[in-house]
Amino acid sequence: MDNQNIEKPKKTYWKFVFGFLWIVVVIGGGFFVWDRYFSPQAKLNRETQRNYEKYLAWEENYKKAMREDTYGGKTPEETLQMFIEALEKEDVELASKYFALETDTKSPNYLTRKKWKNYLQEIGNKKLLQQMANDIEKDAKPLTKILNNKEFSYALFNEDGTVGISIYLKFNEHSNVWKIVSL
Repeated sequence: MDNQNIEKPKKTYWKFVFGFLWIVVVIGGGFFVWDRYFSPQAKLNRETQRNYEKYLAWEENYKKAMREDTYGGKTPEETLQMFIEALEKEDVELASKYFALETDTKSPNYLTRKKWKNYLQEIGNKKLLQQMANDIEKDAKPLTKILNNKEFSYALFNEDGTVGISIYLKFNEHSNVWKIVSL
């Protein structure tokens, strides 16, 4: 047989093999690029990752704010007494620090105590902080036992025996102090 005739099928064979491999690589690469970057699932995966990263940032910010929220006592009674003392000094800034941070993410006061500071400022403008301190100190009675070492409440009763004002406290596990949640 002629050497030239043997070389021709070999060349044709290798052209076919390389051509086939090139087609496989192009199709496989195209599928890989589509699957990783352009498919609906890839877009969803990227969006999910962005949302997860936003959540982690939110969570770290929340935990940091809670850890730094150190005004309060080791017991509900101690926190209430500290609050009363701040009211007696008419120190609205300090008294507001015994309240828990706002945790409603939709609130414009998120992770602040602006609501409580404004409330106490209004009472202060009416010259009633001292009266408020006296009423709480004299009339506040425990309404519940400590629930799960995390919640406690006091009540100021009306003359007819109904609850006039309740003071709800909650334990901040991040800073290990009791905070006033509502008044």
